[in-house]
Amino acid sequence: MTNPTGPRGLVRSVLIVSNGRGEDAVGAALAQALAEAAPVAAYPLVGTGDVYGDVPLLDPRQALPSGGFALRGGDLAGDLRAGGAKLLAAQRRTLRGQAGRHAVTVAVGDVFCLWMASRARTPTVFVATAKSQRTEPHRLLEIWQMRRRAAVVFTRDRETAEALAGRGVRARYDGNPLMDCIPPARGALPLAPGAPVVLLLPGSRSDALYNLTQVLKVAVQINDEVGARFVCALSQTIPVVEAVRRAQAAGWEAAGEFIERAETRVLLTRDFGAAVRAATIVVGLAGTANEQAAGLGRPVVAFSLDGAVQYTPRFLALQKRLLGDALVDALDWEDAARAAVWLLLNPEEAARRGAVGRERMGGGGAVEKIAQEVTRLLPAR
Repeated sequence: MTNPTGPRGLVRSVLIVSNGRGEDAVGAALAQALAEAAPVAAYPLVGTGDVYGDVPLLDPRQALPSGGFALRGGDLAGDLRAGGAKLLAAQRRTLRGQAGRHAVTVAVGDVFCLWMASRARTPTVFVATAKSQRTEPHRLLEIWQMRRRAAVVFTRDRETAEALAGRGVRARYDGNPLMDCIPPARGALPLAPGAPVVLLLPGSRSDALYNLTQVLKVAVQINDEVGARFVCALSQTIPVVEAVRRAQAAGWEAAGEFIERAETRVLLTRDFGAAVRAATIVVGLAGTANEQAAGLGRPVVAFSLDGAVQYTPRFLALQKRLLGDALVDALDWEDAARAAVWLLLNPEEAARRGAVGRERMGGGGAVEKIAQEVTRLLPAR
């Protein structure tokens, strides 16, 4: 990549380092916002970074079994068997090799991502998406790393910014960047009018196909008690043909864009933007997508699973602390179905919980503010 320079020969390019699928989406939105200000390259540390589209990506990249959750209770042993230690060492070498190639680095994710990004040896903007004062306050070592390595820290809520600023971190809150990454609807969904819409979110990690079979059981149970329309939003990480095969193995039949079981029909779509806006409620085993749905005012029903990659009991507890009453934390899939039926039969309660989600997640606009700060740190043309 050719780097334009300022009058003193300094490069003006920006490197974005991210470590998670939701974090990749924030990085991609930021790359788009910076397109006219400077050339951008990105390094997704988790997975292959397909969300970045045409943005040049650094290597090596590899999808690991934990999906980036090895250090947060995920499958660390599986990651090590899959070459995680070797990948980490190679990624550090790559980032060290970026020294002198960029004017600013943006780290999107947790403090580990910030530490990795600092190998590029530039002023670093840290977009702290992984933790919130409401769920899991930053620890002393993390605060020290932010003081030492970040020119500025953008947080996902005001409480976190205030807490970090009180500890000497240059932190600010300008909106929740995750809310800037909800894609626009691609078009109308082929759903019959009338009944409420239940959105199913199986997640994007390596267990998403198993999660799919569980949320489909919830759909059948809901439909036995309350008439509803069902949409399942599939991540790009889930091949549609594999989703259909897994559903067929569980007793469903393919019917064009839908899968069917008795009286229950579920639309399979990749149009998350249209699906989440059409939803009345959500049954979700996802991270970022659950939170984005809550931020749009859709109450979320969730439950943990044995052997989950991401949606473990601990993750469910943290997401509940983040979203409050916007999330109904069910015991299992049957309890989730009962909770979903209760919400559908009590629209005033669903609306109350939706309002909590909008308040907890906050508004958008952060990506534009982050891009402005990054541009300010670039050398003059």
